[in-house]
Amino acid sequence: MKLVTKLTPTLLNQAWVFVVLLISPSFAQANNMSTDHSFTLGIIADCQYANQPDKGQRLYTSCPKKLEQAVTDLNKHPLKSVIHLGDFIDQDFKSFDTLLNITQHLKAPFYHVLGNHEFSIADEYKNNVTSTLNMPARYYSFTLGDWQFIALDGNDVSTYGWPKNTEKHKHNLALYQTKYKGHENWNGAIGDEQLKWLKQQLSSAKNNNKHVVLLSHFPIFPENPHNLWNAEEVLDVISQYKNVKAWFNGHNHDGNYAIKNGIHFVTFKAMLDTPENAYSTVEFSDKQIKINGVGRQQDMVLLLNLNSD
Repeated sequence: MKLVTKLTPTLLNQAWVFVVLLISPSFAQANNMSTDHSFTLGIIADCQYANQPDKGQRLYTSCPKKLEQAVTDLNKHPLKSVIHLGDFIDQDFKSFDTLLNITQHLKAPFYHVLGNHEFSIADEYKNNVTSTLNMPARYYSFTLGDWQFIALDGNDVSTYGWPKNTEKHKHNLALYQTKYKGHENWNGAIGDEQLKWLKQQLSSAKNNNKHVVLLSHFPIFPENPHNLWNAEEVLDVISQYKNVKAWFNGHNHDGNYAIKNGIHFVTFKAMLDTPENAYSTVEFSDKQIKINGVGRQQDMVLLLNLNSD
């Protein structure tokens, strides 16, 4: 049998058809080479477990069971990560062990944001919180595909977030008396050093064509008693970057939502004070962020304009 050693016109046309098919989106999708940038996260806010009897709306005794239900359900989804938006525990450092024994069964990476109740513990344990929660630092960032997630520490400047014998605590008390006096002392602020770091993160994300979601325990918009002390300052900073698309937070257990300067501000409802449950899966795509709420957390669709970055 004689082998064909050069392409005839017919074979040449067939070769070009194959190349076109190979690089076309439909062919790529059919061969599991999708260019789709979508992914899904799990979001939980304010589990806030304490080993004590229920108190009013604070259903402490139900927290471990609800968290266990959430972990079981979230493991059924192909998640890139699960994020807890602060107030994982309340009052007792040992409560971390109870909850971490449950969340260790999560299949997806688990990220934490620091809440005020993380520090409603004895002073001797306050410097151990980040290592206990396997956090790289009190504020940090991570990347998923075309998105950068920036986790902030709203307890940075606060009356409770640092051991009382530290210079940081003394400096914060002075700031509270001179700059933030009259604000609720269960809120806090983002300090100058962290703000400088935040600007660097936002500029880097912009230069690398990354869309941004900011993660915080505390809200900054709309106006609310739970907002950061320097909410307006932080809002002014992030509004200068068109690649910032959303701010996710907890703290206000009733939840909230607003949009300003093209940024979606979502306050997720607390897992603590509901007899059913409250958590979400959050789907990211090129056109929207879709929040699929469970229990008390409602569904939401946040439309995106990624071309405006």
